[in-house]
Amino acid sequence: MKKHLFWLVVAVVAGVLAHTAFALFVPGWWFSRGVGKLAEAHGRNNFFILSPQEQAKLFPGLPRFGVTGVCVFDVGKGNVTFAADLPDGFWITTIYTDKAEAIYSVNNRQSGANSFTVSLSRAPGIIEQIIKATEKEAIADIDSGWTVTSPEPRGLAVVWYPTPEIGLRSIAAEQVARSRCTAAPAPQS
Repeated sequence: MKKHLFWLVVAVVAGVLAHTAFALFVPGWWFSRGVGKLAEAHGRNNFFILSPQEQAKLFPGLPRFGVTGVCVFDVGKGNVTFAADLPDGFWITTIYTDKAEAIYSVNNRQSGANSFTVSLSRAPGIIEQIIKATEKEAIADIDSGWTVTSPEPRGLAVVWYPTPEIGLRSIAAEQVARSRCTAAPAPQS
């Protein structure tokens, strides 16, 4: 009896550990894999509109009629500027790390404008934070848009613009495609 109870407990613990590992790590890994495939297909620091098939793979919960614009950014070698130029109406912009962690989100009502700029940069490490805590912020470094720091060097800036029917998707896609994502020039040494 004790032998069977022991193996039952081992099986339950193994099941709980397997489920926990899957629930915690697989979604981020899966998202990271999808971001990598998009980067291979469309390049980094480049804004593009996802096809309905790409949208369904990366964001299965979004309605298919909507337009999803994406910038696969890489702040490992320098800052990236995401300049959104969106049509009137409801939209959501969310910035994710490579591991599917949402680090910034804004919609049309929160932003108050359909055109805005987000400066993306790598979050400083502990040593950099200590050094910068003693320095004053330079006025020239302050941008007129928003600044978002990412704990990961790579990520995804996503614009989702819902459309009420599939026929309006192409018109909305043309307007959302005016957005840009560009790498900042390399710093001069």
